[in-house]
Amino acid sequence: FYVQIFPFMPQIFSKISADNFQILVWKIEEPFAFFETFPASWSTPTIENPIKKLESIAARYCLHQLSPEFESLVLVQNDRNRPYFQNSEWHISLTHSYPYVAAACSRQNRIGIDLEKPGRNIEKIAPRFLCPTELTKWKDASNVLTLAWSAKESIYKAVGKPGLSFQKEIEIIDFDQNPSKAQLTTGEKIEVFWEEFTEFSLTVALL
Repeated sequence: FYVQIFPFMPQIFSKISADNFQILVWKIEEPFAFFETFPASWSTPTIENPIKKLESIAARYCLHQLSPEFESLVLVQNDRNRPYFQNSEWHISLTHSYPYVAAACSRQNRIGIDLEKPGRNIEKIAPRFLCPTELTKWKDASNVLTLAWSAKESIYKAVGKPGLSFQKEIEIIDFDQNPSKAQLTTGEKIEVFWEEFTEFSLTVALL
């Protein structure tokens, strides 16, 4: 893998790493024009909200930095607005929650990345996305609930199945190790790499 190393602080260095995927995390501190360096062949969603548009462009910027191979590829979106490279074996995923954005890629594995900031009344909505076993273990730990929400978002992106139920079809075994283990009701096993920052939780799911 080729990774551009930036000499200033907006790049957030994560401990999440493995030989079969690459990620880049960024804190937006630059104007919109700074991030418009990816190929013109890459599609961008039509977004009116200036912050949402900036997030989307910045996430694509991060993706572009991950490999020189991406310069010649065509980025398109499926019917659910999920980006993917046309006629390519690369698996990719983007995430953003202003002012943070991130991108992930893997040639070997389906991959999903997600970052979540604390909040959302996470204790209140936890029963909607956790199965009873998970809820019993983590209901009193808001940071773990945020981490679990992020992990299930990453898994959802990696699986790519519309309507996949967070509560009924995805189970995270624990966060006692890193990567942690998760599974689908189909029996498919998933690795979840995770890291907690002061401002957000970051997860990467690998199938």
